Amino acid sequence: MPSSKHPEAYVRLAKPSEYAEVTRVLTRAFAKDPAMNWYAGATEVVDDIDHLTRTAKRHMRHLSWFQEALVRMTVLVKGIVTVVVVPRPDGKEAQKSASKDNTISKEEVAAVCLWLPPGKTLDIGLVTVLRSGVLKVLKGWGLKGVKRVLFEFSPIVEHSVEKSFKVRGLDRLDSWHLLEIVVDPIHQDKGFCSMLIEEGFHRASPKPIHLEATTEKSRDIYAHYGFEIDEEHRFGVRQVDKIGVQAKGEAATGFPEWIMTKWST
Repeated sequence: MPSSKHPEAYVRLAKPSEYAEVTRVLTRAFAKDPAMNWYAGATEVVDDIDHLTRTAKRHMRHLSWFQEALVRMTVLVKGIVTVVVVPRPDGKEAQKSASKDNTISKEEVAAVCLWLPPGKTLDIGLVTVLRSGVLKVLKGWGLKGVKRVLFEFSPIVEHSVEKSFKVRGLDRLDSWHLLEIVVDPIHQDKGFCSMLIEEGFHRASPKPIHLEATTEKSRDIYAHYGFEIDEEHRFGVRQVDKIGVQAKGEAATGFPEWIMTKWST
């Protein structure tokens, strides 16, 4: 169903030639995300994604390496990348969507969703991890950042998901994982998130869908669509503030994160 605020917008699978643009949208949308700030060891928040300071440029570059690896990993494990596309204004970012045969897409990626179908996880072998480009992530975020992703955040999330499914007598692997869903900041408030979620519900039905929310805003949006909070965690206590930026003393509260599931689609 098209957006009432942009009747030419629609949802489809991302094309391989669009993965760079998908990465760009994910990077822009997660520029201020507390979890991404924590992983990166951010010392300041990115105030304006279109007018970056030197520090912010470095932060965005490293964040793009992580998002690029996540997109590749999703594809390598047979996950699904869906996008909302709109007609591209003449000349706008055309170079970002050039395919291998140098043709230019007439459509702009406005929103992105990464899905892991039942039976698919990111618990994968070393070869696949390396193919995803994780070494660039290591270069950008260092050992501490990769450790936070793999050994501090992910195991706690996985344990919570396993526990909530077990309580209901369900197999956690017999569900969909909504890994990331974003709308490019310049395309906010046009109904694109709803389009992606509704298409995802149709695809996933009747299986449960689980996800992680790292901001109160995203938590409330997911709750609006029927996701229930299974458990709340707090990461980065005594390290970062509520937006994931390095802090000390009383400001170093850490940031909240919510495990959420929609049990019926």
